[in-house]
Amino acid sequence: MYVALWYKHGKPIHGRAWNNNGGVECSFPYSKVELSGAKDLGGQIQILTYKGDFDSLGYWYEWLPVKTRLAGEAHRELVRCGQSTPVLMPCKDGQQRIGYLDLSTEIALVSVGGKTESLAGSPAQELLGIFRNLRPPPTGVKIYEDLWGDMKFGDNFPKNVVPADYRQLKTETGPMNQYVALWYKHGEPVFGRAYPSQSGKIVASFGANNQENSGPEIGSMQMLTVPDESKMGLEYKWITTAEGRSGGWTMVHVGDSAPVIVVDEKGNEYLGNLDTGKDKASIGWAGKEKVRNFTHE
Repeated sequence: MYVALWYKHGKPIHGRAWNNNGGVECSFPYSKVELSGAKDLGGQIQILTYKGDFDSLGYWYEWLPVKTRLAGEAHRELVRCGQSTPVLMPCKDGQQRIGYLDLSTEIALVSVGGKTESLAGSPAQELLGIFRNLRPPPTGVKIYEDLWGDMKFGDNFPKNVVPADYRQLKTETGPMNQYVALWYKHGEPVFGRAYPSQSGKIVASFGANNQENSGPEIGSMQMLTVPDESKMGLEYKWITTAEGRSGGWTMVHVGDSAPVIVVDEKGNEYLGNLDTGKDKASIGWAGKEKVRNFTHE
């Protein structure tokens, strides 16, 4: 989910954008309705990006309660356009989504399910907003969250990515490293396998909805990355669900999807997707979604 900006009759409104099948989809709250798609929006949107680092840009982003803007700290600048500033807002369904706070009315809006939800008063001031920090970022900070790097099918293969089980998996064509990849199909997260081509480019395969997607149609995707060892505040370990539960481990997941090593009928191993709601593991194979039992995750 990414910070997006759109103009309605010249008025800036922040909302959210996301990757679906390699394409951009978005949602903006306006009055009492959710606006999305070309028919509703009728033009271009903008997505907040960060291309570079503090040394090249002179700032970094951090999410803090929007009331932080009232503290008068010169090194922090609220990201805004006109009277709109993006906020991360809890919805009635228990999920958090990006909407916006109207700084002139102090009313926050977020869109979901064709409608909008609102928040006003002191609760709205507690919502997380995004700030530019003009001071150098802190050093020695440990990272305790999963880091998902934004990639594209065919990009140069990254170096700081997580291989399945930290070993070469047995495949039909011989041992190979497979890496945790995440893609969205019709808005739903799907885990699959990524690996470098002979020319060092990203290749990936995902299985969902009875299909395999493994070509340029993937477009944008994400891969699980790790920071420098000095900043690593967590540990990844490939174990069974039973071992994870008994040992107090937290499963890496997005929604009801989690990465899993699937063993096929020939004993070959492929990184795929575990649907935790349906207890179903699957991979992309020969143009289709192949469903098998799982042994690791």
